[in-house]
Amino acid sequence: MYRQKIREYYEHLSPSYSRVADFVLSHYYEVAFMTAAQLAEAVNVDTTTVVRFSQRLGYNGYPELLQDIREQVKGEIYAVYEPQTLPQSDPATIFRMQVEQDDNNLRQILVQNPPEHLQAITALCQDAERIFFVAEGYANTVAEMVATQLRHQEIRAEAVAEDPVRRAATLAMLDNRDLVVGISTSEYGESVARALNFAQSQGCRTLGIVGSLDSPVNRAVESILYAPSAVSGTLPSIVSLTSALTALAQTLMDRDSKPQNRRRAVSDAYHFLTRKSDVTERIVVN
Repeated sequence: MYRQKIREYYEHLSPSYSRVADFVLSHYYEVAFMTAAQLAEAVNVDTTTVVRFSQRLGYNGYPELLQDIREQVKGEIYAVYEPQTLPQSDPATIFRMQVEQDDNNLRQILVQNPPEHLQAITALCQDAERIFFVAEGYANTVAEMVATQLRHQEIRAEAVAEDPVRRAATLAMLDNRDLVVGISTSEYGESVARALNFAQSQGCRTLGIVGSLDSPVNRAVESILYAPSAVSGTLPSIVSLTSALTALAQTLMDRDSKPQNRRRAVSDAYHFLTRKSDVTERIVVN
């Protein structure tokens, strides 16, 4: 299996081989229909590098690697259109049911939130000087992630701590230029709703991103972004909430060129810090 072979050899690959490996792993559906020359052009290396990369993984050449990739693609297509029938208690069935439920939840985000509603929510976020995310339980991790993404793009954002003392200290600094976003995965969320009520008393605008319309957050805010979080089992799912928040963050990042320039700067810094020296590359290739 080509994926396993790439994982085994990845740490010992030269920078040019690593670029080929990264592209193959991330775009294998495209690679399945590429010649060695086309893959080389996509990765900005020469065709010989693609052939030698294939041999480095243990294949006789690129055609043998390509066949392995095509088998992977074919297997995935068959799995979608000719799924196996398994007992409800089978782990594979449980796994599939949850993925299908999350897929339906994601589709429902667009059904439940028409374009004009999403435009109004985006405008609400864009008008804010600072954005504060208030969540509890599993949703805290999502709030911290999105706040970090926004800060990396030079947008002032913060995930408010769940600890009552730290939360109070942050909320006490709010003013009417701020937006407070409450996140709730289920019908619970009383502490988030209380924080939103306090924020409104400070003159803040408020937005709720909820997985259930039964959540008290739904009744404590002026606007709601509904991201259904129904599950097939017992564990709560944060897939739809994560998707909704990430998509909302993307609308803020695309409002001007600064985030795009920042993203390029971060990418350049990353590649500089992780690249191997020319001497190391020559040793690995040889």
